[in-house]
Amino acid sequence: MKLRRLPARRSGAAVVEAAIVVPVLLLMLFAIMSGTIMVYTADEVSNVSREGARYASIRGFTYTMTTSKSAATATEVADYVKQQGVMLDPSRMTVNVTWQNSNRPGNYVTVEVIYNWPGVGPFPAQTFTSKSTMLMAY
Repeated sequence: MKLRRLPARRSGAAVVEAAIVVPVLLLMLFAIMSGTIMVYTADEVSNVSREGARYASIRGFTYTMTTSKSAATATEVADYVKQQGVMLDPSRMTVNVTWQNSNRPGNYVTVEVIYNWPGVGPFPAQTFTSKSTMLMAY
């Protein structure tokens, strides 16, 4: 009768491999999520500057004549922009609003948003800037 040898046991190999692979995967996942937050913040700054320019472009001289309400001021536009950011901290945001000559139709309004992002994970603090210009439409 021949005796067979049992294969060598490797019970600890999976634990050692997991101890090496799992931290690397978690670090990669954290970096990807941090990068996603950074890209989302940059996109959000761009979006709020566009929304601010749109808000100002439809609340000009003709708006005042039609609705008997006052035209949008730079402070009103800045307050509106700061409310639009979903994940943006209004205290880190600077909003500059300028009109070409006046707020009458045919002129342009420019809204510039400067956001000081604090940084997340491997991505350092940065300043995101977006400028939107629209024709005064109303």
